[in-house]
Amino acid sequence: MLALFVAAGMAALPLRGASPNLSFVPVSPETLPPLNGVFPVLTLRPDRSTIRSGYASRDPDGRIRVTLYDPYEPLLAEASEGVLFSADLRALWLLATDEERARLRAGVTALALSLRQSADAILHSPEFTNDYRPLLQDAARSAIETAWKHPSTRAAYDEMLRGAEPILRDVAAREVRPLLLRRLDGLLWDIVQANVGTVFSVFNARPWNTAPVEQAVEAALRDMRDQGVLERAVAQVIEARQTKAFLQLFAGNAIDALAADHRIEETLLRLATDPRMARYLAPMGPASSDLSLMAPRILFGTREGGDLNAVAAYTFNGLVGGHPGPVVILMTPQQRDAMVSVDSSVPKILVRSATP
Repeated sequence: MLALFVAAGMAALPLRGASPNLSFVPVSPETLPPLNGVFPVLTLRPDRSTIRSGYASRDPDGRIRVTLYDPYEPLLAEASEGVLFSADLRALWLLATDEERARLRAGVTALALSLRQSADAILHSPEFTNDYRPLLQDAARSAIETAWKHPSTRAAYDEMLRGAEPILRDVAAREVRPLLLRRLDGLLWDIVQANVGTVFSVFNARPWNTAPVEQAVEAALRDMRDQGVLERAVAQVIEARQTKAFLQLFAGNAIDALAADHRIEETLLRLATDPRMARYLAPMGPASSDLSLMAPRILFGTREGGDLNAVAAYTFNGLVGGHPGPVVILMTPQQRDAMVSVDSSVPKILVRSATP
């Protein structure tokens, strides 16, 4: 009798020396995360929770071989599809139901709106206006000036000007020149007509009437504005490679200057610990409380009366260690297709081989 109990117990244990029951081939091997050693195999229940069903490893030929603890588990009868995930929050998001994802989106949206309300209230408060805004503005101006004077910024600016020159010449030749010629056509005769008296007045030194020239130039500028010539020219300059490089470098240097300014850190620390700001954060209370209660229940499967979701346990372990590991989840074709329809980049589809 004791031998029978021992044999039954050994049959239920996850023995690493057992032969593989299943094998899969990745559809896109180049997109797989690193697969080193042995990693868990789970089975997806109808309620989207998971249970541990075995373990897997990758062979040198690229096949993923799965060893099941109990090949006769009824849940495996319909779980014919294998999908590889990195055990992270994106996988937990896909494992949630449509209704749960909708609730999470609503909770995040509510928190974002309350955060915006609180931020607006703080930024327009007399405490911030009088005690913090002048210090932050001065630090921002100093950072911009430091970034502008940086040698790399000046070099990128000069390169931007050199890149803009051929663009502006092309715009001037194709668009500005025809508009000017159309307005200047007949200008000489208008000038003569406006200055007939001056030409034949030998004894009176009267100034020349330049009104026709001014009117022609104003009309040409008006034509360029109405036809969007200047806007198109500016857009072409902004889209140039040299301009984008200058803007990125200038912004990076400004951020570096801000990060090096100890006044920013000190001011933000005082702002975060200022008790006067607490009343402006009140709108965030209900939204943050609701989301903090709802998110763990949905993502980590901490439902009332249920155990911690198996994939959530591996995800939590990866978050703590800083290295989310791979996990194979066996599921029905319908469950797989539903996940792919939400985000096709996260699940890595595995094709089942005919032989283990």
